[in-house]
Amino acid sequence: MAAGYEVSRMHMAEACGLLRHPDGPSRIAASGPTSAVYGLGDADAVRVGRATGLSACEVQAMTWSRFVGTAVRSELIEASPRERFRVMKASWIDPRELRFCPSCIDEKDGRWPLEWCTPWAFACLRHGCYLLAECPTCRTPIRAGIRLGQGVCRGFEKHHLTDAVTWRCGMEYRKMQAPDLQDKLLAYLQRLLDSHLSSTRLEFVHARGDFADLAAMAEFALFLAAPEHLDGADPVVVQSFAEFRRRSALTHGGPMLEEAEPMVRTAGLRIASQIVFSDNPWATARAIADFASRPLASRARPLHEAWLKRPPQDTTERLEGIVRSVRIAAPSTRGPDGRILERALYE
Repeated sequence: MAAGYEVSRMHMAEACGLLRHPDGPSRIAASGPTSAVYGLGDADAVRVGRATGLSACEVQAMTWSRFVGTAVRSELIEASPRERFRVMKASWIDPRELRFCPSCIDEKDGRWPLEWCTPWAFACLRHGCYLLAECPTCRTPIRAGIRLGQGVCRGFEKHHLTDAVTWRCGMEYRKMQAPDLQDKLLAYLQRLLDSHLSSTRLEFVHARGDFADLAAMAEFALFLAAPEHLDGADPVVVQSFAEFRRRSALTHGGPMLEEAEPMVRTAGLRIASQIVFSDNPWATARAIADFASRPLASRARPLHEAWLKRPPQDTTERLEGIVRSVRIAAPSTRGPDGRILERALYE
């Protein structure tokens, strides 16, 4: 809106009732402890509604509170400002990230839905393409808060000795080319996730269970799966995952999940969906990696240690055996004197 009226975002936020004295720019930032995007108080929502002609519910629907109970954990409601980002990350969401469909941006003059800041939106079914998370020309990441409608990529290169800028990208966001979506499995998954993201309160429990299970098994896949487990996936997904696994093989202690690009997480979700929605999730997961035998296979050790420190949250009964088996310590037996004899945990 600010771009359309040729005013600053601060002035537009003031006109819409989002800002009051002494609020600053952090109030309209994409993330940060005081950002309005996490949700508004009732009085704030009413004030914005009066300024914009929207109802308080319509105003709240444009914030993360819309997804509380489904894609976002319920504790966001009571979280202190300093805890909000942690809750979002625990919900497998980084509100600073953004993916987008260039064709949608062109048609809607730069407007985009909040879902595009989540890993649960990875494709545009309307235009049959993957959402872009980086400039295809210079690979500069796309971040929430940028102006997509009339904006251009600000990627650049510097001279390795003088630090002077030698090249600027300047590619228009709306003219970027997104990879085609041919994968029927991911198209089905996106359709399901779109439905869950618009769930009614009666459907919250089921939707929240699917989100939690998919996040847990996607993490399982990022630790233990290999590119061959992406049979039938589009090349852009396979290549991203293969590069991630290559980098992970060079590190000690398992993959760095913070370094998993959005397309890598899409690959993880594809594998996760095959586990979660199979007739036998245990057997499907064990076909990827043997996490149940003891001593524990060395390749499963990083996941075991990660889930001991931060176990999956809100998962359903269908994953109970998998989560427990990955987290459980080495089985123990009792000797003749009744004392516990510990077995070796790792190979």
